[in-house]
Amino acid sequence: MALYLALFRGINVSGKKIIKMEDLRKLMDAEGYKNVKTYIQSGNVIFESDETSKSKIAAAIESMIEKQYGFKVVIFVIDMNDVNRAVANNPFAKKGELEEGTKKLYVTFLSEKPSVENIEKLEQSSIGEDIIELRDDILYFKLISKASETKLSNNLIESKLKVSATTRNWNTTLKLQSMMEDYE
Repeated sequence: MALYLALFRGINVSGKKIIKMEDLRKLMDAEGYKNVKTYIQSGNVIFESDETSKSKIAAAIESMIEKQYGFKVVIFVIDMNDVNRAVANNPFAKKGELEEGTKKLYVTFLSEKPSVENIEKLEQSSIGEDIIELRDDILYFKLISKASETKLSNNLIESKLKVSATTRNWNTTLKLQSMMEDYE
């Protein structure tokens, strides 16, 4: 069995698309996923599956959620290599560059690498002084002020890059990597 991480986009935010993690674990277990574990309420699910296609797993979980809850959710399924690559490639987490700690660092997983034209649209949009850097299909950003004040929302990122996106803060990304490492 292979180990995967499913990242749900936009659940349990502002009282919308509510999914209790205990219910989600039970549902995924009933659907044949093994050793299902969740981390916080934003939809981070680590599990094992015999299926080797990440896109097939994502489609199956999306279908399962729509059938069970009556709403659509975009789900990203990644593996340990993807998580390790996301952590290793963060340009803002290099030695000595965490002067304000990790609370202002974010990782946005994209459904695919955006076009150069769309990357330029995001770079030219009104994002204030926040700093962004794209590495393949992952957008990293470092906030200058508070998360509540940034204009770098998933909606803005998706509208400019023309791809699906889901964002996790740096500490959550590191915790998910650690949880996956503990499986092995």
